[in-house]
Amino acid sequence: MLARNAAVPSNPARVGARAFAALAWCGTLACGAENADEAREVRGDTSPYHILVTNDDGIESPGIRELAAALRSVGQVTVVAPCGQQSGTSMSVSLNQEIRVRTSAAGSCVDATPAGAVLFAVRALAPESGFDLVVSGINIGANIGEVSHMSGTVGAAMMGAYLRMPAVAASQGGRPDGFEHAAGVVARFVAELRRRGPETGIVYSLNFPVATAAETRGIAARPMGGSYFRVDYEEVAEEPGEEVDRAQGRRRFRPVFGPPDPIPAGSDTEAHNEGLVTITPLRFDWTDRPTVDALEEWNLEALLEGGEGGR
Repeated sequence: MLARNAAVPSNPARVGARAFAALAWCGTLACGAENADEAREVRGDTSPYHILVTNDDGIESPGIRELAAALRSVGQVTVVAPCGQQSGTSMSVSLNQEIRVRTSAAGSCVDATPAGAVLFAVRALAPESGFDLVVSGINIGANIGEVSHMSGTVGAAMMGAYLRMPAVAASQGGRPDGFEHAAGVVARFVAELRRRGPETGIVYSLNFPVATAAETRGIAARPMGGSYFRVDYEEVAEEPGEEVDRAQGRRRFRPVFGPPDPIPAGSDTEAHNEGLVTITPLRFDWTDRPTVDALEEWNLEALLEGGEGGR
């Protein structure tokens, strides 16, 4: 199920043929949970299924509370999240400062970004057997389309992928409450991931429209595409006393959100706007492999030698 769970036993001759085959297949990261759990038993691993839960809205957010509660039906939940709001931090981390931890009934809050919280939790607070899955959310606000690159919710899940763990990000558009339906869907999705054996290096990004269970129009897997808003900036009008600031070249601007560009057909943004729950698998590896092959056709050595590039 996980890279660390795919190790072959030191004495495979003592493992039954079916169990050993299941374990070897799990090493390809494509096994079902009945095989994955059997593999865990073969290794003598009787630890529970450990789920690390985090978010970017802060540990007191109702979204993370509902998510953690729902996931306890799937495994053992550990909550480690930023102490306050960290939206828009993507996968940023701070590597040159101490991290303070405060523990409460809600979990452990850390003075760190969402991605930093995951890194810290895995390296310093993980159970002996490690975490099996990272789940980030439920975010207040959708993370569909190109906005996902800026999302602290998605960034925290990406840190899980970086650490070779399966990861899920969950977000809900529109309002800061009513997360019960979304949390239930995420828990069932996680249970199915556990059954199937999720692939590492992938973040499964789930986005929910503003809808109750009865109002939800459906659920669909869709590729990332488009943006549901555009960020612009407008200058803030000068206030009394700011004449000196302006004379010294200091001005103030604030973000404003404008209408998006046309949304691509078939994208997660389009489906979200139509009222569907969307699931978008995002790769940690951003490499565009066809372009790697194309670059190999260049005369790259000429760039080092100062000569003519090209063919």
